[in-house]
Amino acid sequence: MSPRPSPQLPEDLILCSILPLLPVRSLTRFAAVCKPSPASSALARFHNGRFEILGDAATAAAVAPDPSLSFLAVDRSGNHYEQLDLCACAGGLLCFTAVQVESRRRVLFICNPATENVHRILYDCPLGVPGLAYDPAATERGYDVVVAAKEGWQACRFCWFSSRAAGSGWRTTLGAATLRLAPYEELQPKPACAGGRVHWFTSAGNIVWHDVAAMRSGVLPPPQPPCQWSGNMDLAAWRGRLRMACATAAGLGVWELASYGGAGGGGHGAAARWEAVHWRSWSAIPGVIAPERCFLWSVVPAGMVGGGEEALGLALRCAHVAPPERRARGEAYVWVRALVRYDRCTGVTVVAAKLAGKEIHDGLGTVVGYHSSLAPLPRLNLDA
Repeated sequence: MSPRPSPQLPEDLILCSILPLLPVRSLTRFAAVCKPSPASSALARFHNGRFEILGDAATAAAVAPDPSLSFLAVDRSGNHYEQLDLCACAGGLLCFTAVQVESRRRVLFICNPATENVHRILYDCPLGVPGLAYDPAATERGYDVVVAAKEGWQACRFCWFSSRAAGSGWRTTLGAATLRLAPYEELQPKPACAGGRVHWFTSAGNIVWHDVAAMRSGVLPPPQPPCQWSGNMDLAAWRGRLRMACATAAGLGVWELASYGGAGGGGHGAAARWEAVHWRSWSAIPGVIAPERCFLWSVVPAGMVGGGEEALGLALRCAHVAPPERRARGEAYVWVRALVRYDRCTGVTVVAAKLAGKEIHDGLGTVVGYHSSLAPLPRLNLDA
């Protein structure tokens, strides 16, 4: 019988609630022998109605005791909900859209899967792409939901709901917080929150951001590597800063946003400053077949997770010529369809999930780097 895994505490509880209560002299001594565990950080996805932690069983049980999220199906008033869809993740909280069965009204759920606390918010704003701003280490606990909604072909307006202003409902930005995008430029799902700003990729490859506290918004260009390239990209918050991963035919790169540029990065073409933090060719990453050896090849970055490993999720879809022993059995090609966890420090890749079907985007739109939190949700004066 294998030994039971030792219990793990979420890092935000250790750093923000436990360590500040200890004497400085004790902290100095402890630092030499013990460091916070990254076990509460993992790649996760919402797939087939379940919140799946793509890691070991012990981490999954600690992060999401109820992966079916059954506590979202019925509220305390007996109302039922369906069409659950994960739209944002920040600081251990998840944001879902859903439809109330009885009234057919759209709602948003803000929940913590580790504690099973949940808030229900009526979706009383224009349809758009919701984002979530939340920092469990902030002095003033609370979250903001920001919906980026297109108006016509080019205008983009933001609606927001703040848990710190309970009962006030949704508000709509005016003036400088309204953006003008290129014709047919659309916002992409799975935004990332970093530094109090929510960020969305657009179909044109730009990054739209909205500052919750300052009520300002802008558009950033992506980093410009020294060679011409195009590829699949993903945004994520990494230790409080915005990072972008890009998979091209040449390799895998990661950039970090060092400055928004100008007066906060407003408008198109602002002089944002990106720093390259990682680059590796596919031949140097085990488990990923280089494109020149495949007749069908695609890699999509899908979530980043911090902690000690600093891992990225990579969705692989490729087909290459089968080795002789498999060709003898009538297999001309070998298909690879998997989500792998790539440790960028060690270069090691581990299969985190098998992908069903031939579509690389199977369940990948909601793959996130998730960091669990035991911080309680703030009290709301809303009908729950």
